[in-house]
Amino acid sequence: MSDSVAARGGASRGGAVRGGRKVGRKPAFTAAEVVGAAVAEGIDRFTLAAVAERLGVVTTAIYRLFPSREDLVIACLDAAGASIALPQPDMHWRSTLRLWADECWRVCEDYPGLSRLVYAFPIAPTRIAHVFAAYADNLAAQGRTPRQAMFALDFIGDTVFASHLGVDSMRAVDDSGTSGLDRVRGAVGEADGAFRPEESWATRSAMDTKVEFILTGLEHDWPEM
Repeated sequence: MSDSVAARGGASRGGAVRGGRKVGRKPAFTAAEVVGAAVAEGIDRFTLAAVAERLGVVTTAIYRLFPSREDLVIACLDAAGASIALPQPDMHWRSTLRLWADECWRVCEDYPGLSRLVYAFPIAPTRIAHVFAAYADNLAAQGRTPRQAMFALDFIGDTVFASHLGVDSMRAVDDSGTSGLDRVRGAVGEADGAFRPEESWATRSAMDTKVEFILTGLEHDWPEM
């Protein structure tokens, strides 16, 4: 080894300099991979540093594709929106609204933190305007006005997202390994009553019941928003 190399700290095999990063091409990654890393972190709470760490790059590298965290949040919302199934032209309105409820629940499951983000990020609903339009058009073909369609879609969407927030809190496990549902059991005790915790509190069971209640109500009266 020459004195000049030794003075610079020396070189190891494989092109790496001791104390520094590997020499060579920068790691390549796509916008979709950045979105995937953000989803894995939770789209309501991810940090760009955590996303970069998942991808094995420096945080500043993320800015080449997403100038800000908000831009990445929007990309996550767009990805979720693009995955939502749209109603078929011949669907009865009840089936259309059940599909809407199912898809709202599914994206909450597939995109952790979405149910919190939609209430904390005011422009979130605007990212699925095309989805709303497709569902509203289906309902319009069955005689519903745009305001009636918006009422039903908003009411059911709110019901699903709020229900998912509650289920999330029941499923969440703290540092001691105790779930939210177990903590409620500990607080309530063994007393019988309507507030007695059940396993269904951590499932979509109550949400489905609420949606069916809404659909039954719409059979008799369909308000406008």
